[in-house]
Amino acid sequence: MGDWFGTDGIRGIAGETITARTAFALGNSLCRFKKNAVVLIGRDTRVSSDMLMLAAAAGISAGGGTVYDGGILPTAAVSFFVRRIGADYGIVVSASHNPPEYNGLKVFDRNGMKLDEKDEGKIERHFGCYSFASALSCGKIFRLPHRGAYADYIAQCCERPLSGFKFVLDCANGAASAFAPRIFEKLGAKVYCICCKTDGRSVNDHCGALYPERVRDALLKYGADAGFSYDGDADRLIAVDERGEIVDGDKILYILAKDMKSKGRLPQNLAVGTAHTNTGVERALEREGIALVRTDIGDKYVARCMCKSGAAVGGEQSGHIILSRYASTGDGILTSVKLSELITENKLSDLADVRLLPQYNASVKVRDKVRVLGSEKVREAVERESGFVERIVVRASGTEPVVRIFAEAETMHAARSSAERVRRIIIGSEE
Repeated sequence: MGDWFGTDGIRGIAGETITARTAFALGNSLCRFKKNAVVLIGRDTRVSSDMLMLAAAAGISAGGGTVYDGGILPTAAVSFFVRRIGADYGIVVSASHNPPEYNGLKVFDRNGMKLDEKDEGKIERHFGCYSFASALSCGKIFRLPHRGAYADYIAQCCERPLSGFKFVLDCANGAASAFAPRIFEKLGAKVYCICCKTDGRSVNDHCGALYPERVRDALLKYGADAGFSYDGDADRLIAVDERGEIVDGDKILYILAKDMKSKGRLPQNLAVGTAHTNTGVERALEREGIALVRTDIGDKYVARCMCKSGAAVGGEQSGHIILSRYASTGDGILTSVKLSELITENKLSDLADVRLLPQYNASVKVRDKVRVLGSEKVREAVERESGFVERIVVRASGTEPVVRIFAEAETMHAARSSAERVRRIIIGSEE
């Protein structure tokens, strides 16, 4: 990670840690990295998204590049349209699951994949030195044509009609609001949509993927077959089964991998997860003859691993699911549609019948993440605790001055105890 980019683009509080100057610098840098770059920009519904979009567009056009303004689009739709129109880059103005005062900038390459650290570093090097095209060489800004093509495509990915089935959709007052209900209705489903405001001040505000209880309550009220919660930019999905039980990204990964194997669509019988993927899911996959490959936290790492291994499905516990047959990045709406297909034949509670091991997460705010992770005392503590739990992971946050501790064990008491012991060691190292 560089000075600006974290694990998922640039992110911070709008107007404070991420400003119009940041967005201008990013857009302008893309034109230094690729002369006369064609860049598609999409955004979520946040109040600050227009400001950052316009600043990024100004940076691009000032550098001689061409901008296509996609308006409000899910992150996966930006990836889709980058490939469709042959753009050099795509920019998503969104802070994903963060509160409405936050915003961010994610960048896709011409293949619809998030930039790797090497390219991010090259782009960052131009942030302090702008490039200005001549008066007659400035770039132009166009509206993205045929915005409905993304919704049409996702609907076409569904192999069974959803007529007669009822779904609750929590759109997190974000980018899914204009797409997910329309797609499900087009497929014949009865839709109960909640949290579909577009005022920009309530994105992820006690709704969406971080608050699945919101969709659970609505599901039980309406007697729906399943509930789907997206986040602000709709690249995450957390589901709720017909009984109101939460189905997280790990269980979704298991459900889809198992189904794909039964249909001969799982190359090498392989699925990709992360360091946080539940061991209970890994064991369940093994019983189905499916191997789980783990990679670093972050959906871009999952995507890169899938490309290298040829895997067809991968994902994170948080709900980022990548289905490489259909998309090159996580797409919460696509994932919900593919899950709905399976629900037409089996109840979601039956599909998600997996025993998960208890997991405990803790975090410590630190002055220097690199120093803490390099501490011999911390390394010794982690090694010692690994003998008492199934897994323990200590890592630096990609967006905050925080060290995160993750522990998994047969009991929550064991997981919590190990993580807290490591947390105390880290706190001691800061004193």
